[in-house]
Amino acid sequence: MGTENFVTTDDVIQCRVSGKIDWTDKTVYLGVDLSQTTDNTAVAMAALADDGKTILANVMCFVPADRVDEKSLEEKVDYQSFIEDGFVIPCGDRVIDYSVVEDYVMGIEQTFGCKISCIGFDRYNAMSSAQKWDKVYPTSEVRQHSSVLHPATKLLKEKILKKEFLYGENKLLEINFQNARCRYDTNMNMYITKKHSRGKVDMVVALINALYLLNEHEVLDTEPISWGILSLN
Repeated sequence: MGTENFVTTDDVIQCRVSGKIDWTDKTVYLGVDLSQTTDNTAVAMAALADDGKTILANVMCFVPADRVDEKSLEEKVDYQSFIEDGFVIPCGDRVIDYSVVEDYVMGIEQTFGCKISCIGFDRYNAMSSAQKWDKVYPTSEVRQHSSVLHPATKLLKEKILKKEFLYGENKLLEINFQNARCRYDTNMNMYITKKHSRGKVDMVVALINALYLLNEHEVLDTEPISWGILSLN
């Protein structure tokens, strides 16, 4: 039904805070987008602020270490600069080392002083990692279908427009928002489409996965139907 910008870069930047967000004692929901091994991967964390309505967010990107220069040229994005600034973690060689992503997730509580409530993941490429996380934390598959993603996608857009969305300085996240395009299905469910976006949007997709969980538990106060890791059988 056509493609449109998700949000404007100006709207996103209005939500940026100087310095870092204090995550101490926050209940956080993680969203993971484990892309193909040669592509970007992202881990997002989201929580409600003390006012009960503002959403706090932080997103980390992972790229294959030996493809940094190649990706920078192809995408016209200075990944080396973002690595130095701490927004990107290079891992593996020409493919992503998923163990680095798994360890990053396992270390979030200690790094940020927060409490992980649940980890949301896309089943594609993530089952092995999700099984490891499930031994320590609740996990939930976030089905990548417009009917499932619409509430979280709509929530994210509305919170940005109302300036009830806060994130620490992260230029790469802003580029992902700038790239993001959304479409509507026949029931007018909104969803981000990687195929029709102008560049990488993995960080936004991971954030929507996190907001799916936050929306279900903090906004709607219900339990996701897919709560708990699904069997491979």
